[in-house]
Amino acid sequence: MEEEKLMSPSIPSPGEIIELEISQESESLANSLLRHDALNGKITSVSFAAHSSLVQKNGWLQARYHEDGDISLSDFLSFNSVFRINPFQVGAKRPMSKKDFLAWRKEVVALFELSPLLESPVIALSNGETRRALLARAILKRPRVLILHDPFSGLDARQRSRLKEILRALAARRFAIVLLCRNKDEFLSQRRKGAEFSGNRKAISAALRLCDKKGTPSPSGNRKTLRAPVIEIENLDLSLGPRRLFSNFSWTVRKGERWVLKGPNGSGKTTLLSLVTGDNPRAYACPVKVFGLARKPGVTLASIRSRIGLASPEMQAYLAIPPRELVSNAIAAKPGLLLLDEPFMNMSQDERSEATREILAFLDRHPRVAAILVSHRDDEIPSGFDLLKELQ
Repeated sequence: MEEEKLMSPSIPSPGEIIELEISQESESLANSLLRHDALNGKITSVSFAAHSSLVQKNGWLQARYHEDGDISLSDFLSFNSVFRINPFQVGAKRPMSKKDFLAWRKEVVALFELSPLLESPVIALSNGETRRALLARAILKRPRVLILHDPFSGLDARQRSRLKEILRALAARRFAIVLLCRNKDEFLSQRRKGAEFSGNRKAISAALRLCDKKGTPSPSGNRKTLRAPVIEIENLDLSLGPRRLFSNFSWTVRKGERWVLKGPNGSGKTTLLSLVTGDNPRAYACPVKVFGLARKPGVTLASIRSRIGLASPEMQAYLAIPPRELVSNAIAAKPGLLLLDEPFMNMSQDERSEATREILAFLDRHPRVAAILVSHRDDEIPSGFDLLKELQ
């Protein structure tokens, strides 16, 4: 074990992967490397801060639901954009030839399965798709050292596994990688350089109990008592640009029910919740009722939205509110419907444990509140969330 890696900003060797638990110490190491004189122009970093900076350029939370974004993914991953080159500047030094870049881009786009998304506006991408785009853009620069801060966050299980394969392949091509992760199963190797995982594991495990003996929620059905519906979606058809998200989709959520909403990146989980909250303008043309109210003339957004508590990565990014505070704010509103869209993203393990206890305590005190949790990790699902809706 090389604990000195945490204390010294020495430059990783080509092909080396340094894997660290996210902590103040490991983040200090990463920042030291970013400031290292010998790495000027040869190091790049991907983090939630980069994600937040990207989406904030669009200025408002609901912008992702408008298809007239000013930059497509193809533009975002273009030669001029990646290297910030002014095409009208004569004699500017190029980090590589455009021909070499285009060949490299074709390979990287295929690795991250971004080809079907190239013509989509960046702002319209899902949280997980945006993460993949940021990772691809960083790799396109061919840095000597690549720092990845919580890169698996927001990715579905398949994409997490694929990212591990990509990182191993990059190391084989002599990329030096510094990997900062929150979860033990995200590391590429069992023997890691740097700090071991720490913290009160028993408390965390107790707070993050899964819903049944198999560790996953059960599909809908066999509900003993039918309470009044909180959400009613009937025969929803919806496309986002060229992508068909929903076809003849129906779902009813009733008072007191605790749902887990799952599905791969880009399957429409956040879009579906945006139809419920009304943040998506298409909510006014879709067959969606919330608290028995359809959005139509005479029904104000506030009359529905005020009864919903919401925490999401988009709110973190656009509003710059810490995730732990977002969960508390959502609960403090005493909602009749609690929507938790990847609420634990960017939380430390202690914060995740505290937030889980707060969620469970609130739902225990208010048994008629309906709740929906979006998560890509089974170990983030609190006890009592026993109904499953899975998107494809």
